[in-house]
Formats: sequence, C-alpha cells, structure tokens
Amino acid sequence: MNTLVPWLVQEAPGLRLYVEEVLNSPALLREAWTGLKPQIDAPAEIARIDELLGRESVLLNFVAGDTVSVVVTGHLLARYPGGALAGNSKSDYPDLFIKTLDYSKLPVRTQNNQVIGAAVRGKQRKPIRVPDGLEIKTSRDNASIDCHFPHVGLHLMLSFLTTGERVVVNDVLAAFLRHGDYRITVPKTKATTLKASFSRAPFISLLPY
Repeated sequence: MNTLVPWLVQEAPGLRLYVEEVLNSPALLREAWTGLKPQIDAPAEIARIDELLGRESVLLNFVAGDTVSVVVTGHLLARYPGGALAGNSKSDYPDLFIKTLDYSKLPVRTQNNQVIGAAVRGKQRKPIRVPDGLEIKTSRDNASIDCHFPHVGLHLMLSFLTTGERVVVNDVLAAFLRHGDYRITVPKTKATTLKASFSRAPFISLLPY
C-alpha cells in the first residue's frame, strides 16, 4: 500500500485521460470519417465502411464496467516501473499484485481446499485472497459497486458517466476497504451466489481538484 498509493496519485490524471480517449475513440473515429467521406470518390468502399461502423456500434452498446476494468488494468500494467506489477485471474483477488514481493510462505491453493484463505495458485504461484495488491472497480453513471465476496484491501475505483454525447471519466478514487465496509446480501438458498456491495463513502479522490 505504501508503494502503490503514491504511484496511483501520480498516475491518476493520466489514467483518467487515457480511459476517456479509449472510450470516446469510436465517436471520434466516426466524426473523422464523416468529414473525410466527401473527399473520397469510391462509393462502394464508403458504403462498406459505413456498414462495418454500423455493425461495430452494436458491440459498443454492450460495453460494461468489466470492459473498462480491462482498459484500466492494461494501462496500469504498462505504466508500472520495471514491469513489476502483474495481473491475477478474474476469479480471484487482488486484480493486481507486485510480483517482486515474496509470497512463497503462503500455502498452495488446491481444488480440495475447503477453507478459502490467503494462498498461491497456478504455475506462476500468484497470490490470492491477500489484503495487499490492488482491486480495480468501476462505477458507471453512479451505479452501485457489486462483487461476489468482500475483498479486503486497497481498491481503485474509476467513475465514468455515459449520459451525455461523450463518455466522461469524472473521478479516480482509492480506499482500503475492510470487511465492515461491505454490505452483504444474505442468500435465500445455498445455491444462491453471495453478493456484496460498497458505497463511495470510504473513498478519496486521487485527482488534483
């Protein structure tokens, strides 16, 4: 945490701009194409590009928070000094961890383990269920933040709005969440997946305004 937080404060403004550019790139491309079309004398090629852009827009309608999380993750991995930040599997937390730290004393996670606790797993011995590292969350249009289990540790939240003509990343925030910061939904049956959620109350903005 003492290593990641100062770095995140430094990186937050650039992260905000990068994610905004990525999310708005389809609209910017269409604007550029609209201005370019009158200068091109190739009706068949123009029609084909228009058709493909129309089909691409179908996919863009389904861009969700997990997609934005992937964009955030890729940017942070590329920016971290010495490439020492690594990604974890989607089914475990934290999302990112510093791979130069020593996790060798943690037990090995196996499929037969009944107790879900801190461990290492996989051929690369990635640490899971540890309170260090970084969990990445997104909040679209001020929606609540949900997950399947309380993840104790440092969280980075990227908040973005899609209600206007352009996507706006309006904040980059961080908090160290504890179990008590989560609201746990009690399952009605054993087959029901455990749900947990948290509010923005514990978070502070990393942006300089």
